Amino acid sequence: MLTEPIPPDLCPAHQEIALKWKNNHYDWHDPSEWPGGMSSTFRTFLMDFRTSHKERAKQFDEKNQQQINATIRTCRSGRSPQCTPRSADAAA
Repeated sequence: MLTEPIPPDLCPAHQEIALKWKNNHYDWHDPSEWPGGMSSTFRTFLMDFRTSHKERAKQFDEKNQQQINATIRTCRSGRSPQCTPRSADAAA
């Protein structure tokens, strides 16, 4: 489970995107779900019965963290059309 907080300096749109990735948890009852869907290169590996749920959950969190990091980099680059203006309170 990811515990690192989402950086407060992100714009509201990217904070929301990062938070969705942070709250995207591994489903122990349906382990076929993986970020990226059916086209994911991890799908075959995920379905491998030799991989434990604990290992799968760890890999799932690693993938989610990669997506959070990409979201942070995108926002901080200043070139994303998804960035929304920060409120006066957030900018201070």
